[in-house]
Amino acid sequence: MTLIAMIAFIAPSQAQNFHYGVKVGSDFAVQSGIGEYFSNSNIRVGTHAGLAGSYNLNNKIMLITELNYDQLGSHSSELTEKYDYITLPVLFDYSFGKTDSKGMTLHLNAGPYVSYLVSAKQVQKVNGNSVTTDVYSGANGGEFGAMIGVGLVQPVGKHQVTLDLRLNLGLTPYIPSGGENDHNKSIGIYLGYML
Repeated sequence: MTLIAMIAFIAPSQAQNFHYGVKVGSDFAVQSGIGEYFSNSNIRVGTHAGLAGSYNLNNKIMLITELNYDQLGSHSSELTEKYDYITLPVLFDYSFGKTDSKGMTLHLNAGPYVSYLVSAKQVQKVNGNSVTTDVYSGANGGEFGAMIGVGLVQPVGKHQVTLDLRLNLGLTPYIPSGGENDHNKSIGIYLGYML
């Protein structure tokens, strides 16, 4: 009973520090060396969708965690690599305005992520036809990486609209025998609504 009473007393005061919501957007992904994003034109445009939660540690710093579906890989006129993941990032977010501000605030965030591979396919053009090959068994089932981003938060009543631009770097290769050129990377643009 004491535990229930403590939770009932603490929860309302902590609720104002916690927000949760949904995010949608696009990933502009390539597969190459970690530092070769801008010299690589084989970009696959994929879907990003997920759930997000944030907790205000103080008036400047938030802890953000998400559960996202990301379509990564690469695309050229002859071959499309489709690597789709469930991604769990944990980010520290710094606000250049107070997190409880009534106006728009600029944010920087960074942190690690882990991903679970849900699908891996190659789509190749052969004599004008598309041939799809499942390459899941030859891929790494998971990935570890890092994210860094910048975003805007606009309060709307008690809720928030967010806009994020992030760079996602896969630090482990997407195939077991992969070398320094076999990494997933993406730039993502995401729109969110937080309750």
